[in-house]
Amino acid sequence: MHTHINRNFAQFVARPLRPILFVSLSILLTGCGMEGGGQGPTVSTTASATAATASLAWDPVNDSSVVGYYIHYGKQSPNQSGSCSYDSVQFVPSSQGTITDLELQSTYYFAVSAYNGIEGNCSNEVYTNT
Repeated sequence: MHTHINRNFAQFVARPLRPILFVSLSILLTGCGMEGGGQGPTVSTTASATAATASLAWDPVNDSSVVGYYIHYGKQSPNQSGSCSYDSVQFVPSSQGTITDLELQSTYYFAVSAYNGIEGNCSNEVYTNT
């Protein structure tokens, strides 16, 4: 699904006058802490004998067109503010989500992006040890 969004994005930007529209939508998505310089989600973990779970929560974007968020996560950081280049992604319809089946005794990195038909930049990164 993420690849499909990027293909649509490329078609969207390639059309005349569309980049101006994208800039205004991007401001709506990133204006409330979802841009690379914004606050990241809070994360807490729980563990069983075989796997860990991460629970995340963040301030929602104040934009009625936002239909959900992507939680980007992985065992390696992209080391670039605002980047969404993580190994895994999960869509959630609200400003909280749970990632299950994480490896025990590992470090995981997380960032969140808003989605309203176009995915915004990722939030600041947070990490946790399971």
